[in-house]
Amino acid sequence: MRLAVCFTNFGPYHLARLRALAERLGASGGRLTAYEVASQEQTYPWRRSRGHEPFDWITLFPGRTLESLSAPECAHALEQALDRDRPDVLGVVGYARPESMASARWGRKRGLPVVLMSESQAVDRPRVWWKEAVKRRRLRLFDSALVGGPAHRAYLEQLGMPGDRISLGYNAVDNAAFARAARAWRGCDQARDGLPGSPYFLSVCRFAPEKNLPRLIEAFARYRASARAGSAWDLVLCGDGPAAAVVEQAIAQHGVSECVHRPGFVQVDDGLPRWYAGAGGFVLASLSEPWGLVANEAAASGLPLLISNRAGCAATLVIEPAGATGACFDPLDVDEMTHRLAWLAGLGASDRAAMGLRAAEVVASWGPDRFAAGMIEAIEHALLVRQAPRLRPRKRRVGRPRSQPEVKP
Repeated sequence: MRLAVCFTNFGPYHLARLRALAERLGASGGRLTAYEVASQEQTYPWRRSRGHEPFDWITLFPGRTLESLSAPECAHALEQALDRDRPDVLGVVGYARPESMASARWGRKRGLPVVLMSESQAVDRPRVWWKEAVKRRRLRLFDSALVGGPAHRAYLEQLGMPGDRISLGYNAVDNAAFARAARAWRGCDQARDGLPGSPYFLSVCRFAPEKNLPRLIEAFARYRASARAGSAWDLVLCGDGPAAAVVEQAIAQHGVSECVHRPGFVQVDDGLPRWYAGAGGFVLASLSEPWGLVANEAAASGLPLLISNRAGCAATLVIEPAGATGACFDPLDVDEMTHRLAWLAGLGASDRAAMGLRAAEVVASWGPDRFAAGMIEAIEHALLVRQAPRLRPRKRRVGRPRSQPEVKP
């Protein structure tokens, strides 16, 4: 089997998934071709190392940023690559990007199995009927799907994809790497150099409106105001983005400048695991979050989780009973968010450690191997759909038309 997939730009978690998938395919004599549209992406300026990989790594526009490319350029470049490489099966990310739709149509035209990779859920944003109608039509290009969790499967079913063609496991990071790094940093004497001296809340995200950081900062300020003197945690916000000025304004407005730390966008290789290792708990307060891979990273690093109930990962990583791995909250409810912060900070270190250990155990089942297994399962579903006999439309008889009943005046 020759499988081809395409992402806009490879980040660390893309590479972890692709390696696991390539190894699984290779064990049965298959081969993975992975396309990335551009070498760089301004939205997520990942840095990655490129060595010997178990898959064919093809960059359609070397040296270009994704944002500099037009839709026709992206679609045409991928069509040319597919014409050249002639894969047997296609894995397509979403149904919005131009290269994704070009890939799906290319596969459909040739009668090949086409698998949708999706992390959309119904609560991500307000849904408009005509846009949903467009999605339903586009969904007909796909034979099966690989999604993150139950909420994503439910949304695709709502759009018309049969549930028995939908596999789980799309959203994964390199759990083992984060777990190893966190253990190493916790055992290092210099681990806390430059970090707050006591446990802290950690949030890792792009500074954008949907990440809801002003409300998180307000909730944190309320928590600080009510905490016992000398016991309050700090807050660390790793990231950057277009709402950075709004974040800075919120910090100043609530008077927490001395206890909110902003190390900026931290690459994995530049010490992001150190910030996970030193934290007392992880917070993701997003208003809209298709999944939230940073929660996977935090869980793999052994942190308790405080997760917005809008995040796609919430139902998978924050499990029952309440407090097992953390807690969810309404991202619009600042009082509830404040309560969750105070609750976590009020737990003993051993209780938080046990909660983080359970979070690591849960996310261990949702790593790159799960992605690879889910993709293989989705391919098998797609092959069955392609091989199923098609019902032919009944032909109309050609001949004398049926007599019409006499109509009396």
